[in-house]
Amino acid sequence: KQWYQRRVAITAGGALSCLHSLSRSVKQLRTSLLDAEVWKPLLQLIRNSELTLVRTSSRTLCNLLLDFSPTKEILLEPDNNMLELLTSLAQHSDEEIRLNALWAIMNLAYKANTELRNQIRIHFDIPVILDMINEQESERVRLKAIGLLRNLLCESAEVDNIMTTYGRGLLKTLIPLLENGSEEEQEQILCVFINIASGMIAKDLLMARDDWLTALLGFLKHTNSHLQIAATTCITHIVKSDDRSCSDRQSKLKVMGHFKQLQSMLSALPAVSDRVKIALQYFN
Repeated sequence: KQWYQRRVAITAGGALSCLHSLSRSVKQLRTSLLDAEVWKPLLQLIRNSELTLVRTSSRTLCNLLLDFSPTKEILLEPDNNMLELLTSLAQHSDEEIRLNALWAIMNLAYKANTELRNQIRIHFDIPVILDMINEQESERVRLKAIGLLRNLLCESAEVDNIMTTYGRGLLKTLIPLLENGSEEEQEQILCVFINIASGMIAKDLLMARDDWLTALLGFLKHTNSHLQIAATTCITHIVKSDDRSCSDRQSKLKVMGHFKQLQSMLSALPAVSDRVKIALQYFN
Protein backbone atom coordinates (compact mmCIF):
# COMPACT_ATOMS: atom_id res chain seq x y z
CA LYS A 1 0.00 0.00 0.00
CA GLN A 2 2.80 2.43 0.86
CA TRP A 3 4.49 1.65 -2.45
CA TYR A 4 1.26 2.37 -4.30
CA GLN A 5 0.71 5.64 -2.45
CA ARG A 6 4.28 6.65 -3.26
CA ARG A 7 3.77 5.93 -6.97
CA VAL A 8 0.56 7.99 -6.94
CA ALA A 9 2.40 10.84 -5.24
CA ILE A 10 5.19 10.74 -7.85
CA THR A 11 2.66 10.78 -10.70
CA ALA A 12 0.68 13.62 -9.11
CA GLY A 13 3.91 15.53 -8.49
CA GLY A 14 4.86 15.29 -12.15
CA ALA A 15 1.42 16.50 -13.22
CA LEU A 16 1.60 19.38 -10.73
CA SER A 17 5.02 20.46 -12.02
CA CYS A 18 3.60 20.55 -15.54
CA LEU A 19 0.57 22.51 -14.32
CA HIS A 20 2.81 24.99 -12.52
CA SER A 21 4.77 25.62 -15.71
CA LEU A 22 1.57 26.15 -17.69
CA SER A 23 0.18 28.51 -15.05
CA ARG A 24 3.01 30.95 -15.78
CA SER A 25 1.42 31.68 -19.15
CA VAL A 26 -1.29 34.37 -19.26
CA LYS A 27 -2.78 32.72 -22.33
CA GLN A 28 -2.98 29.31 -20.64
CA LEU A 29 -4.52 30.86 -17.51
CA ARG A 30 -7.26 32.40 -19.61
CA THR A 31 -7.93 29.42 -21.88
CA SER A 32 -6.84 25.82 -21.32
CA LEU A 33 -6.45 25.91 -17.54
CA LEU A 34 -9.78 27.66 -17.14
CA ASP A 35 -11.57 25.19 -19.42
CA ALA A 36 -9.98 22.19 -17.68
CA GLU A 37 -11.05 23.44 -14.22
CA VAL A 38 -7.61 22.65 -12.88
CA TRP A 39 -8.40 24.25 -9.53
CA LYS A 40 -10.55 21.27 -8.51
CA PRO A 41 -7.78 18.65 -8.26
CA LEU A 42 -5.37 21.36 -7.12
CA LEU A 43 -7.47 22.11 -4.04
CA GLN A 44 -7.51 18.42 -3.20
CA LEU A 45 -3.75 18.00 -3.61
CA ILE A 46 -2.93 21.11 -1.59
CA ARG A 47 -4.60 19.45 1.40
CA ASN A 48 -2.43 16.34 0.96
CA SER A 49 -0.02 15.17 3.63
CA GLU A 50 2.78 14.72 1.07
CA LEU A 51 5.04 17.75 1.53
CA THR A 52 6.24 17.86 -2.08
CA LEU A 53 2.67 17.95 -3.37
CA VAL A 54 1.70 20.77 -1.01
CA ARG A 55 4.75 22.79 -2.03
CA THR A 56 4.09 22.51 -5.76
CA SER A 57 0.31 22.95 -5.53
CA SER A 58 0.65 26.03 -3.30
CA ARG A 59 3.22 27.45 -5.73
CA THR A 60 0.76 26.91 -8.59
CA LEU A 61 -2.06 28.50 -6.59
CA CYS A 62 -0.05 31.75 -6.49
CA ASN A 63 -0.40 32.04 -10.27
CA LEU A 64 -4.09 31.10 -10.31
CA LEU A 65 -4.78 33.97 -7.88
CA LEU A 66 -3.08 36.66 -9.96
CA ASP A 67 -5.16 39.72 -10.79
CA PHE A 68 -5.54 38.80 -14.47
CA SER A 69 -6.37 35.14 -13.84
CA PRO A 70 -10.07 34.30 -14.44
CA THR A 71 -9.82 31.46 -11.92
CA LYS A 72 -9.25 33.98 -9.13
CA GLU A 73 -12.96 34.74 -8.74
CA ILE A 74 -13.83 31.04 -8.85
CA LEU A 75 -11.30 30.22 -6.13
CA LEU A 76 -12.75 32.99 -3.97
CA GLU A 77 -16.22 31.44 -3.98
CA PRO A 78 -17.30 30.68 -0.38
CA ASP A 79 -17.34 26.90 -0.86
CA ASN A 80 -13.59 26.89 -1.54
CA ASN A 81 -12.68 28.52 1.82
CA MET A 82 -9.65 30.05 0.14
CA LEU A 83 -8.68 32.53 2.84
CA GLU A 84 -9.04 29.89 5.55
CA LEU A 85 -6.82 27.56 3.53
CA LEU A 86 -4.16 30.23 2.97
CA THR A 87 -4.27 31.19 6.65
CA SER A 88 -3.49 27.59 7.58
CA LEU A 89 -0.70 27.30 5.00
CA ALA A 90 0.86 30.59 6.15
CA GLN A 91 1.39 28.96 9.56
CA HIS A 92 2.93 25.78 8.13
CA SER A 93 6.22 24.55 9.54
CA ASP A 94 7.70 24.34 6.04
CA GLU A 95 9.29 27.60 4.88
CA GLU A 96 8.47 27.17 1.18
CA ILE A 97 4.80 26.52 1.93
CA ARG A 98 4.65 29.62 4.18
CA LEU A 99 6.30 31.58 1.39
CA ASN A 100 3.81 30.37 -1.22
CA ALA A 101 0.83 31.07 1.05
CA LEU A 102 1.91 34.67 1.69
CA TRP A 103 2.71 35.10 -1.99
CA ALA A 104 -0.81 33.94 -2.88
CA ILE A 105 -2.39 36.31 -0.35
CA MET A 106 -0.22 39.15 -1.61
CA ASN A 107 -1.48 38.44 -5.14
CA LEU A 108 -5.07 38.42 -3.87
CA ALA A 109 -4.61 41.80 -2.21
CA TYR A 110 -3.14 43.41 -5.33
CA LYS A 111 -5.72 45.82 -6.82
CA ALA A 112 -8.35 44.20 -4.59
CA ASN A 113 -11.57 46.08 -3.98
CA THR A 114 -12.51 47.25 -0.49
CA GLU A 115 -14.68 44.20 0.19
CA LEU A 116 -11.90 41.74 -0.60
CA ARG A 117 -9.31 43.74 1.34
CA ASN A 118 -11.62 43.65 4.35
CA GLN A 119 -12.03 39.89 3.98
CA ILE A 120 -8.26 39.47 3.83
CA ARG A 121 -7.84 41.61 6.95
CA ILE A 122 -10.21 39.35 8.88
CA HIS A 123 -7.53 36.67 8.57
CA PHE A 124 -4.43 38.82 8.08
CA ASP A 125 -4.95 42.08 9.91
CA ILE A 126 -2.09 44.53 10.34
CA PRO A 127 -0.83 43.18 13.73
CA VAL A 128 -0.75 39.64 12.30
CA ILE A 129 1.31 40.78 9.32
CA LEU A 130 3.67 42.77 11.55
CA ASP A 131 4.18 39.71 13.75
CA MET A 132 5.04 37.71 10.63
CA ILE A 133 7.60 40.31 9.60
CA ASN A 134 9.12 40.42 13.09
CA GLU A 135 9.20 36.66 13.64
CA GLN A 136 10.33 35.40 10.26
CA GLU A 137 13.97 34.39 9.99
CA SER A 138 13.57 33.91 6.25
CA GLU A 139 14.05 37.09 4.21
CA ARG A 140 12.03 35.56 1.35
CA VAL A 141 8.99 35.12 3.58
CA ARG A 142 9.45 38.56 5.16
CA LEU A 143 9.46 40.17 1.72
CA LYS A 144 6.07 38.61 0.88
CA ALA A 145 4.63 39.78 4.21
CA ILE A 146 5.90 43.28 3.44
CA GLY A 147 4.39 43.00 -0.05
CA LEU A 148 1.03 42.02 1.45
CA LEU A 149 1.18 45.05 3.75
CA ARG A 150 1.95 47.27 0.76
CA ASN A 151 -1.04 45.95 -1.19
CA LEU A 152 -3.43 46.43 1.74
CA LEU A 153 -2.31 50.04 2.27
CA CYS A 154 -3.54 51.36 -1.04
CA GLU A 155 -6.46 53.72 -0.32
CA SER A 156 -5.72 57.01 1.46
CA ALA A 157 -8.82 56.88 3.70
CA GLU A 158 -8.01 53.31 4.77
CA VAL A 159 -4.36 54.26 5.26
CA ASP A 160 -5.35 56.97 7.75
CA ASN A 161 -7.64 54.58 9.64
CA ILE A 162 -4.94 51.91 9.78
CA MET A 163 -2.21 54.35 10.81
CA THR A 164 -4.41 55.88 13.50
CA THR A 165 -4.92 52.44 15.02
CA TYR A 166 -1.67 50.61 14.23
CA GLY A 167 0.74 53.37 13.21
CA ARG A 168 3.04 53.09 16.21
CA GLY A 169 3.49 49.33 15.85
CA LEU A 170 3.87 49.59 12.10
CA LEU A 171 6.64 52.18 12.33
CA LYS A 172 8.32 50.25 15.15
CA THR A 173 8.55 47.23 12.85
CA LEU A 174 9.39 48.89 9.54
CA ILE A 175 11.87 51.65 10.43
CA PRO A 176 14.55 49.29 11.86
CA LEU A 177 14.30 47.17 8.70
CA LEU A 178 14.52 50.34 6.64
CA GLU A 179 17.81 51.09 8.39
CA ASN A 180 19.28 47.57 8.62
CA GLY A 181 17.49 45.32 6.11
CA SER A 182 18.77 44.14 2.77
CA GLU A 183 18.43 46.51 -0.20
CA GLU A 184 15.51 44.44 -1.51
CA GLU A 185 13.74 44.73 1.84
CA GLN A 186 14.52 48.45 1.98
CA GLU A 187 13.01 49.03 -1.44
CA GLN A 188 9.83 47.13 -0.54
CA ILE A 189 9.49 49.02 2.74
CA LEU A 190 9.96 52.34 0.94
CA CYS A 191 7.11 51.27 -1.34
CA VAL A 192 4.98 50.67 1.75
CA PHE A 193 5.85 54.19 2.93
CA ILE A 194 4.90 55.61 -0.48
CA ASN A 195 1.41 54.22 0.10
CA ILE A 196 1.35 55.39 3.72
CA ALA A 197 2.33 58.90 2.64
CA SER A 198 -0.87 59.11 0.57
CA GLY A 199 -2.88 59.50 3.79
CA MET A 200 -3.37 62.93 5.39
CA ILE A 201 -3.04 61.85 9.03
CA ALA A 202 -0.30 59.42 8.01
CA LYS A 203 1.79 62.25 6.52
CA ASP A 204 1.95 63.96 9.90
CA LEU A 205 2.84 60.70 11.66
CA LEU A 206 5.75 60.19 9.28
CA MET A 207 6.95 63.79 9.54
CA ALA A 208 7.09 63.45 13.32
CA ARG A 209 9.70 60.69 12.97
CA ASP A 210 13.13 62.25 12.47
CA ASP A 211 14.66 58.79 12.25
CA TRP A 212 12.44 58.06 9.25
CA LEU A 213 13.28 61.39 7.62
CA THR A 214 17.00 60.83 8.20
CA ALA A 215 16.79 57.37 6.63
CA LEU A 216 14.90 58.87 3.67
CA LEU A 217 17.68 61.42 3.13
CA GLY A 218 20.21 58.60 3.17
CA PHE A 219 18.34 56.78 0.41
CA LEU A 220 18.35 59.92 -1.74
CA LYS A 221 22.16 59.74 -1.54
CA HIS A 222 22.27 55.98 -2.15
CA THR A 223 24.08 54.46 -5.12
CA ASN A 224 21.13 52.14 -5.80
CA SER A 225 18.84 54.02 -8.21
CA HIS A 226 15.81 51.93 -7.22
CA LEU A 227 16.16 53.13 -3.63
CA GLN A 228 16.66 56.72 -4.82
CA ILE A 229 13.50 56.56 -6.92
CA ALA A 230 11.45 55.06 -4.09
CA ALA A 231 12.69 57.67 -1.59
CA THR A 232 11.98 60.48 -4.06
CA THR A 233 8.46 59.19 -4.62
CA CYS A 234 7.92 59.16 -0.84
CA ILE A 235 8.82 62.84 -0.72
CA THR A 236 6.49 63.60 -3.63
CA HIS A 237 3.57 62.07 -1.72
CA ILE A 238 4.54 64.01 1.39
CA VAL A 239 4.65 67.43 -0.30
CA LYS A 240 2.03 67.21 -3.07
CA SER A 241 -0.88 68.42 -0.98
CA ASP A 242 -2.64 71.71 -0.41
CA ASP A 243 -3.61 71.12 3.23
CA ARG A 244 -2.62 73.62 5.92
CA SER A 245 0.34 71.55 7.11
CA CYS A 246 1.89 71.21 3.66
CA SER A 247 4.13 74.29 3.96
CA ASP A 248 5.36 73.06 7.36
CA ARG A 249 6.30 69.70 5.86
CA GLN A 250 8.12 71.40 3.00
CA SER A 251 9.99 73.67 5.42
CA LYS A 252 11.14 70.75 7.55
CA LEU A 253 12.37 68.85 4.50
CA LYS A 254 14.32 71.94 3.44
CA VAL A 255 15.86 72.36 6.89
CA MET A 256 16.88 68.68 7.06
CA GLY A 257 18.49 68.81 3.60
CA HIS A 258 16.07 66.80 1.46
CA PHE A 259 15.28 69.69 -0.87
CA LYS A 260 18.94 70.50 -1.46
CA GLN A 261 19.74 66.84 -2.06
CA LEU A 262 16.92 66.59 -4.63
CA GLN A 263 18.31 69.60 -6.46
CA SER A 264 21.72 67.92 -6.64
CA MET A 265 20.09 64.87 -8.29
CA LEU A 266 18.78 66.72 -11.35
CA SER A 267 21.82 65.54 -13.31
CA ALA A 268 21.32 61.89 -12.34
CA LEU A 269 20.16 59.15 -14.71
CA PRO A 270 16.84 59.99 -16.40
CA ALA A 271 14.99 57.32 -14.42
CA VAL A 272 15.99 59.16 -11.23
CA SER A 273 16.02 62.77 -12.43
CA ASP A 274 12.52 62.48 -13.91
CA ARG A 275 11.14 61.53 -10.48
CA VAL A 276 13.20 64.29 -8.87
CA LYS A 277 11.67 66.91 -11.18
CA ILE A 278 8.19 65.74 -10.18
CA ALA A 279 9.03 66.04 -6.49
CA LEU A 280 10.63 69.48 -6.80
CA GLN A 281 7.67 70.97 -8.62
CA TYR A 282 5.55 70.60 -5.46
CA PHE A 283 7.94 72.65 -3.32
CA ASN A 284 7.06 76.32 -2.98
